[in-house]
Amino acid sequence: MRRTAALAAVVLASAALSGCGTDFDGNGSSKARAGVADVQDRVTGVDWGPCDLEAMYEGEQLDAAATAWAEALECGSIRVPVDYEDPGGLQVRLAMVRHPATGDRTGSLLINPGGPGGSGVAMARFPFLPLEVTEAFDVVGFDPRGVGASANLTCGSADAFNAAVTEVYTDDPAAITEAETRALEDGAAAFSGECAQEEDPAFLANIGTLNVARDLEVMRSALGDDKLTYLGYSYGTYIGQMYLHLYPDNVRAMVLDGVMRTSGTVLDLAEGQATGFETAWQAFTAHCLTVEGCPFTSAATADAELTAILTQASERLGGSPSVADMLDMIAQVLYSEAKWTALERLLAAVAAGTLEQFAADLESLAGDAGGTRAAPAQPRRLPPIPLPQRDADADFYGVQCVDRDNPGRFGAYRDAAAASYGNSPLFGAGIAWSYLPCATWPASEPNPTAVDGDGAPTTLLIGNVGDPATPYAWAQSVADGLDSAVLVTYEGSGHTAYALGHACVDDPVTAYLVDLTVPAEGLTCPQELA
Repeated sequence: MRRTAALAAVVLASAALSGCGTDFDGNGSSKARAGVADVQDRVTGVDWGPCDLEAMYEGEQLDAAATAWAEALECGSIRVPVDYEDPGGLQVRLAMVRHPATGDRTGSLLINPGGPGGSGVAMARFPFLPLEVTEAFDVVGFDPRGVGASANLTCGSADAFNAAVTEVYTDDPAAITEAETRALEDGAAAFSGECAQEEDPAFLANIGTLNVARDLEVMRSALGDDKLTYLGYSYGTYIGQMYLHLYPDNVRAMVLDGVMRTSGTVLDLAEGQATGFETAWQAFTAHCLTVEGCPFTSAATADAELTAILTQASERLGGSPSVADMLDMIAQVLYSEAKWTALERLLAAVAAGTLEQFAADLESLAGDAGGTRAAPAQPRRLPPIPLPQRDADADFYGVQCVDRDNPGRFGAYRDAAAASYGNSPLFGAGIAWSYLPCATWPASEPNPTAVDGDGAPTTLLIGNVGDPATPYAWAQSVADGLDSAVLVTYEGSGHTAYALGHACVDDPVTAYLVDLTVPAEGLTCPQELA
């Protein structure tokens, strides 16, 4: 499922570039490694200055704690090559924001909220981390290349493709018509083709995560840190794993929460995510059945009852939003356990015939990051869900499609949609179809499919048993593949767990970041619902 991000503004320097090289070994191309070293020699610091708070917060009302945090922020950037094999060629400016440590400083903590397409600059606007962390570290958010203020990637419209997916979102893929098939194929090919025409081909080819990891290494050096301390959520865990692959000796501490797998194609991701969303949906329905007023009569009938509720609501609302639109919004709500009660109330109300504000309330619930955006007096306890951005489709596909060696046949995507539909009748087919633009996306440098992190200290992984977007099995698999890793398990649902107020998770992870105290192997934390 796609996640969205924040901000705008683009800065690309001009010059011609050659494409990606093929001198690829276990740690990337030798030319790219030399290019990173050249850039580190040139980029010896970050030119920090005041942030434009009016533009950054866009009129949001901030309380005293949020205001104090905002007023301490510093904004800066570094310039890196689009292609590290040609360090003197086309350059991209990477946007960064820093909140200085408030106590005895240990170093910098670089953060990424996920996506692909999540803005670390937007994430760092509020104090969501525990006080012990913000006392010890400069919290540094950055926009990866192609995202937000770091040369935001823009493509042609994906509206036609998204409309085609909406038409078949809940249908059995074996039963879609020839016209629906053509709409899917043509819409996906048109979007990927327009993106290839509108973007510099070198930039599009080099937007993948290996280069983001190289950018991260340049940032580490420019910040003056001998070793990297990094916190990545969701897709941000993929960035962390690529860094572990390229620079294992340069890691101080790394926390990966909501772990993505590095192996497989986007279709393997789709099938895994379909299973994840089904697990999360079943957990939600089980909880709903314990609440008075739940519109479901049993777990076995919940799918059909939800479909009937949404169908009736869509018809009475004139077809907008559609059933598929509402299912997609419900899928977004499953990212956060904190929203379960509100969703249960909404569904109960619409089942009882109360449609006033239903569509608006559901859309608001799906888009809200978990509560008010004004920071409380204590550390902010919100999920790392980024803010809306102007071209989330471009950011998402620009990275996902180039990071993996994906099939080019429509039939492979139809097969994956069928398998995903079997895993999750409500959500699975839509997830698989959404990856179809990758069938015709321009190729790029291959990413490693297995990362062992040989030479790195213990990596701390966090996995939710009921995580819809990054299934728990992925965290287990990555933990098994790394030479040294500890997996902290949260027995609840929702996407990611750290800094959401679960003391069993927060306390050991914070101790690891601050003091390098590694949690006990097999630490399992019980579900905590409000």
